[in-house]
Amino acid sequence: MPVFSDLIIILVVSAGALYLSSRLRLPSIVGFLVAGAVVGPHGVEMISTVDEVNVMAEIGVLLLLFSIGIEFSLDKLIEASRYVLLGGSLQVGLSILVFCAGAYLFGLSPQQAAFVGMLFAMSSTAIVLQLFQEKGWMNTVFGRAAVSILIFQDIIIIPMMMIAPYLSTNPDTEGESVGRVLLGLVLVVVVVIAARRIIPWLMRKIVHTQNQELFLISLIIICFATAFATKMLGLKLALGAFLAGLIISESEYSYEALKNIMPFKKIFTAIFFVSVGMLLGLGFVWENLGLLLGLTLVVMLIKWLLIVPVMQALKLGFRNAMISGLVLCQVGEFAFILSKTGLDYELLSTFTYQAFLSVSILSMVASALLIGQAPPLVDRLLKLPIWPSSLRKNDQQAVPAACTLADHTVIIGFGPGGRRIARHLAQQGVPLALIELNERNIQVEDHQYAQVFIGSATDGDVLKRAGIEAAKRVILTIPHVGTAEEVVTKVRKLNHEAEIVVRTKYVQETTHLHKLGATQVVPEELSVADAITAAMSR
Repeated sequence: MPVFSDLIIILVVSAGALYLSSRLRLPSIVGFLVAGAVVGPHGVEMISTVDEVNVMAEIGVLLLLFSIGIEFSLDKLIEASRYVLLGGSLQVGLSILVFCAGAYLFGLSPQQAAFVGMLFAMSSTAIVLQLFQEKGWMNTVFGRAAVSILIFQDIIIIPMMMIAPYLSTNPDTEGESVGRVLLGLVLVVVVVIAARRIIPWLMRKIVHTQNQELFLISLIIICFATAFATKMLGLKLALGAFLAGLIISESEYSYEALKNIMPFKKIFTAIFFVSVGMLLGLGFVWENLGLLLGLTLVVMLIKWLLIVPVMQALKLGFRNAMISGLVLCQVGEFAFILSKTGLDYELLSTFTYQAFLSVSILSMVASALLIGQAPPLVDRLLKLPIWPSSLRKNDQQAVPAACTLADHTVIIGFGPGGRRIARHLAQQGVPLALIELNERNIQVEDHQYAQVFIGSATDGDVLKRAGIEAAKRVILTIPHVGTAEEVVTKVRKLNHEAEIVVRTKYVQETTHLHKLGATQVVPEELSVADAITAAMSR
């Protein structure tokens, strides 16, 4: 069974790519792409059934766009309309124009040049969001603006995929007829009505059965059936998947739906990025390495120079605009999805596609290293005397202010346990700082008794902003022992005197945590046993 063996190979190399990319602090997408290049037909040729792999990759695309539709909120779009609609349309529009002109000057046809412009207009949502969450930058001025533009890019990819067939000059790949497109628009109206009237009622009926399998299967049916319907009407499967997610987003069970679909989405999107990497020619990269490095630098520089004035037009200030440009100057993962459409309609030659893949991967690697250093790098650039004084003045803070406390307690992880500990200490008048990765866990009243820092405690910058070096006590309530071990090691390096109290699940994990520097380790096994014993003795 060659398909089964190929699937095993893909999953094994994906796991290996995830491990190596995490150790090298690179985006997982880069790992998947490189892994695909190694095992694909241009590498060691371990994959034999490329067509079947592409079918699984198509499922990954559908689930990816389905999840985007679920997360999409029209209310949030309206709320951030200035950043999303104005900033996003300016950034995408200017990028398409400039890269289209450049591609045309290099000899591409107008249609091909326009398509290349679309590809390079995209930035990486996955890379930016991951690093923003780790650094705690989601609520910064540049963070909100950058995420808003990424939202616009995620949405605009659907119209771009619909436009692609009309750019094709190949008579065998004519675009859909106007009549079918109008029929597709009718489908969109039907979907909106279903989202408001039918699906919420249906989802309530399904949830009331309390059958998790029925809920999951119903989600898959809605996704694939809607995608198939749009395909039958002459539109793209991807549009149908996005519309299906949009239907679910209007129900009160959208969060539960996203949680259920996420494991499948991660597996099949990994297969998709591996399949894209399989198209990358390692020999092409080696033979044209100098050219590709130069193109990568030019693409990132152009995107940066285009984004800075867009952000200034949104009144972010010059410093935040420059940081935003550095954050968004890479080529994104949705460009890979769009590029597959370009191959279908012969809008990309072999050389152009190989150059695009190579530049995209190189820009992602460079961006992963660049984003974390963007604020201090911009600060150093602004100290140069080349800037007018009006541009060098401080604008709104790019990163959250540092902790102003000393001899305080830092609580890392703010789930139910962390909140209970925090409120108990606050009642005793203990000064508190909180570190939490998920902003949704923080309530308005939490800011009244503690200084809150959103970000990953595995990031040294976040620990320093929370005042770890001056803290008297550090309490870790995070459930994952691997993360706890990493945090304990970093905290102890920054503060040799603080008491470190760590929660863990099992008794056998306590010894290693003590060796790393934990003062006290509280295993859940013993805590649960003590609670049950106390309850039985009443």
